[in-house]
Amino acid sequence: MPTLNVTAIAAVNGSSVFQCWALEPPFVTSSQAGTIGASSMQLGNLANASYSIIPGNFSAGRHNAPAVQYVVFLSGLAHVTLPNSTADAWVPGGSNGLLVAADVASVSTYGHITTYPSPFETIALQIPTAGGIVPNHTVLHDGACPLSPELKRSLEGLD
Repeated sequence: MPTLNVTAIAAVNGSSVFQCWALEPPFVTSSQAGTIGASSMQLGNLANASYSIIPGNFSAGRHNAPAVQYVVFLSGLAHVTLPNSTADAWVPGGSNGLLVAADVASVSTYGHITTYPSPFETIALQIPTAGGIVPNHTVLHDGACPLSPELKRSLEGLD
C-alpha cells in the first residue's frame, strides 16, 4: 500500500529545514466498521488537539513549533518560510493541508515564520504527538513535498 507523503518542518544542525516525509506505517485496507475497504493509516499516539480560527491576512511571526505536532489546515492557506533560508512551503486547506511541525526550540534555534495571505479565515487543527515523539517516517527529499501543477498555478501571484 502507498504511504502518506507530507511536508515536515524538521531541524538539521540547529536550523529549521523543509523535508518531504513518507509517514510510516503505510496505508492499509481498513477493517473497522464504517470504513471497511477504505485506505487507512495510524498517525501514532497523540496527546490532544486544538482548533484554531486564524484571521485572514494574519502573520504568526517567527516561532518554533510549540510541540512536535501534526497541523491540519481544514481551510484557508498557510505560507511557511525559514528565517535562515529562501525555501518556503505553501499549505492549502483541505485534502493537501497536512504538515508536520517538528522544529521545537530544543532542536531549532530560529524556528520558522508562518503567514496566512488569504483574506479569508484559515481553520487549523494542531495535534501534538504523545511525549513529543517524532512520527516514524522516511525522508524522501529535502524541501517541501511538491504541489500538484493545478494547485501550484492557483497559488501563483499570492507571494
